[in-house]
Amino acid sequence: MKKNILSTFLAMTAAVTMLACEEIPGTDISSGEGGEQEQPEDPDTGQEPEPGHETDALLVGTFNIRYYNTGDGAYSWENREKAVMNFINTCGADILVMQEVCRKPAEYITASLDDKYDWIEVDRNTGKSILESESSEGVFLMWNQERLTVKDKGWFWLADPDAGEPQWNSDGSWSTWNSALPRTALWIEAEDKANPGHTVYFIGTHYDHFSSKAKSGSSNLMIRKLREMTGQTNLKNADVAVFVAGDLNTEYDAAELAPLRVALNDARTASPKTNATQVTFNNFGNSGQSIIDHIFYGGNLEAEQYEVITDTPGIRYISDHYPVLFRCSYK
Repeated sequence: MKKNILSTFLAMTAAVTMLACEEIPGTDISSGEGGEQEQPEDPDTGQEPEPGHETDALLVGTFNIRYYNTGDGAYSWENREKAVMNFINTCGADILVMQEVCRKPAEYITASLDDKYDWIEVDRNTGKSILESESSEGVFLMWNQERLTVKDKGWFWLADPDAGEPQWNSDGSWSTWNSALPRTALWIEAEDKANPGHTVYFIGTHYDHFSSKAKSGSSNLMIRKLREMTGQTNLKNADVAVFVAGDLNTEYDAAELAPLRVALNDARTASPKTNATQVTFNNFGNSGQSIIDHIFYGGNLEAEQYEVITDTPGIRYISDHYPVLFRCSYK
């Protein structure tokens, strides 16, 4: 029987200090460093392989780490950083997208990340590097390069691609979708080394929190981009693996996510093993909790397990969002 996704999750401890973050522009996509390939456990030895490193299974995830805010008290970044990093390095994800990553957390993460992981990241205000930003935030996408060979990668604005370069509007909104803030998505095209011949397309993103038009437009844009990348119209039955994951700032049954629900499968409801009713936005235990972090998938994949990770030893909340992990295998 397969292990629970976090059966090898290590005990965590958290430091107790405080840091600060503001929300203004930041600045070309940067990439992490490589590591040597490590083979998965032989299944005939009687030992189960680590999560995400089974011969067939893929483990992908999304995790909003909470922007760098001095007002978070006991849950400020310095109180959470070790627990966050322990989760990142031990959860076993083959691909993990993170949101609200500010410069100082990005510096800590990139300095502490296991050598097997590579990454790209982008500041939401400038489309350049979070690591060059003084006080903005962005999306950070990492992958296990022992498992995946990335053939191509990049990013795009969450804005109408036919309307030209998005701009601020006179009413203070952004782009023709009237977003409250600029938003971006990161993507990779990768070959699965453990399963030669299998290609994986993954988009990780963070939707606008205010504009319904932007949320609906972003969902349609995800499908458009995947069809362009893969050259396939029927994404549910594509001969490649496709994913859209992130903090979509939208409840699972909202109309804004309808394009994703129609064109792809929802990992939360499709998995035979799932904690489907568990909230993903915990708001540090306060009111307003909801399911707004999502993983959608399609192509030649079979869902196995969806899990919202609420058990994080060492600290009650490692963020105001719980990490979400999805294990699947090829058909």
